[in-house]
Amino acid sequence: MYSNFRFSVCDDLTRMVQNLYWGSAKGKRKVHWKKWDYLLQPKDRGGVGFRDFRLFNQALLARQAWQLLSNPDSLCAQVLKAKYYPYGKLEDTVFTGNASSSWQAISHGLDLLKRGLIWRVGNGRNIRVWRDNWIPRPFSFKPVSLQGRCRIRFVSDLLNANGSWKVELLQQYFLPADVIEILMIRASPRLDEDVIAWAPGRHGVFSVMSAYQFAFQELYGASTASSSNSALGGR
Repeated sequence: MYSNFRFSVCDDLTRMVQNLYWGSAKGKRKVHWKKWDYLLQPKDRGGVGFRDFRLFNQALLARQAWQLLSNPDSLCAQVLKAKYYPYGKLEDTVFTGNASSSWQAISHGLDLLKRGLIWRVGNGRNIRVWRDNWIPRPFSFKPVSLQGRCRIRFVSDLLNANGSWKVELLQQYFLPADVIEILMIRASPRLDEDVIAWAPGRHGVFSVMSAYQFAFQELYGASTASSSNSALGGR
């Protein structure tokens, strides 16, 4: 059911693509005009669009983890929960070395999934203020403020009965950068249930392509941008 290709298999696939693209012609090796990291970039960024097979494999496994998270009542989810996280949540689980190969595969995908999960605030009762992802912004879904001696545990403690934010409480415990972002979140006036979503995906829905692009941007985004700036003289 779950296929977790070993890194060696992913690397073999990469070498096959490299040999096809860079292979020899009439006994002579072709010139490598661009480094491989650049060729992995999408075509709209000047690359060729080759896949990083390690990241693509992880994105496929993240889909399996998403299925367990979004369908907790399924037979598979219940069996795995009983064995590996009977008293906790899937998103809080930590990899164990003596797990089955199926669970190791899911855990590998879960590592990626957890970085892109975000809570949509409803009543705030399921969202832990300092531990969960719930602030929608590019660089950090968690508060950048230090917890210090603040004893507030759940987002529900920051909401009024009508779903509006307790502004004075926010200003007391959070840095201005956090307060601005939190006040932009439209909590439900009916205090509906909190919903966990996939931040990089459209409408919060997970897809393998969005997971791959998210992982790719994490790994190659900064280095590619810096190399591009260098090539353009820092512009």
